[in-house]
Amino acid sequence: MSAIFLLVTLVVLLFAGMPVGFALGVAGLAGLYAAGNWEAVLGIVSTAPYRTAASYTLTTVPMFILMAEFISRSRVVEDVFVAAHRWLERLPGGLAIATVLASAGMAAMAGSSTASAATMASIAVPELRRYGYRASIASGLVTVSGTLAIMIPPSIAFVLYGIITETSIGKLLIAGIIPGILTTVMYCLGIITWNKICPGIMPPPTRLFTWRDRFSSVRPLWAFMLLAFVVIGSIYTGLATATEAAAVGASGALAITLAGRRLRRGDVNAALLKTVQTTTMIFTIVIGAMIFGYFLAITQATQKIIKCLQALDVAPWVVMGCIIVLYVILGCIMDQVAILFITLPLTFPLVVSLGYDPVWFGVICTKLGEIGLITPPVGMNAYVVSATSRIPLDQVFLGTGMMLAVDILSLILLLAFPSISTWLPSMMKG
Repeated sequence: MSAIFLLVTLVVLLFAGMPVGFALGVAGLAGLYAAGNWEAVLGIVSTAPYRTAASYTLTTVPMFILMAEFISRSRVVEDVFVAAHRWLERLPGGLAIATVLASAGMAAMAGSSTASAATMASIAVPELRRYGYRASIASGLVTVSGTLAIMIPPSIAFVLYGIITETSIGKLLIAGIIPGILTTVMYCLGIITWNKICPGIMPPPTRLFTWRDRFSSVRPLWAFMLLAFVVIGSIYTGLATATEAAAVGASGALAITLAGRRLRRGDVNAALLKTVQTTTMIFTIVIGAMIFGYFLAITQATQKIIKCLQALDVAPWVVMGCIIVLYVILGCIMDQVAILFITLPLTFPLVVSLGYDPVWFGVICTKLGEIGLITPPVGMNAYVVSATSRIPLDQVFLGTGMMLAVDILSLILLLAFPSISTWLPSMMKG
């Protein structure tokens, strides 16, 4: 009963507007006080924040965020978009497909979905509009394709999932490669199909560039492609942990952008400041979630839920279906980071007890997070794109409809064929 009351308290605090980290902490402390005494509360408060924030694994988070900030401010995404446009202009919806591939390229160099969406909104939306794409389609494409950054490594979502569940972060990052490629390909096929079903919905193909133009457009990208290969390759081969690879990625991004004179001093300072702000927000949530987790551990709430479900004798797929519905609903009203920290202490032990692979469940959670980032009323990517491109929010959500259907189809494939997510991590060295 106390666990139910605490969950209700948490929901009330969140809807009242309290930041997620503080809401988790306050609810957890209230539960600890109800289950124990002030000594227990003071003991947790005096030790949990430092022990949690001092974790070596958590240093992965600011390193990947810093890498993303350096790259997003270096304007390399403009080069990725130009290259994709020149190579794909002759396809139906070629510029739309170029937007998806440029977003995938951005995702391979940065792990923040909102940063990717904001960057692409400032670059791709004006170009799409200039070539005759409707405002809703242009903004919707950028909104949806921006979600690739939380699936394709380096992904902050996988890092946080690994920290919360104590699952190998390296395996989680590698697990996102094939699902990320699958999602990218399905977005491209969805655009082509959209053009077939609704002729004229997008401008016709063009023939503006020569082969020389195409090959020359790839030259500015080789250093960043090499950096992404080194970061992911070092994790896959076991040469570096995820934390070490993140540090290499951040320092490599700084070195490449400074050597190419892509960053000014003001850009470096802004990137550092933004990294500190984002990291502080995430660490606050981590500390609050840890306090909340202590309450769940003391009251054995998770174990009791598992026993209740075992007593009901329901099929594992029924439970998984209920969890997916829960995540979809929460994705419509909450940010993905908040969803992970609030739900995983309860859902992860339950899923593992049913025999599901923890790495596969991490991919599913991330995929559901992708869908949540583009669904109303709180689709974070839609708000970012709307604010950046100055296109009304209702138009942005309208443009995501077709691609949202593609996302749901890719989710079904990942649920039906777990090996899509687990095969590559199973082949890792070290």
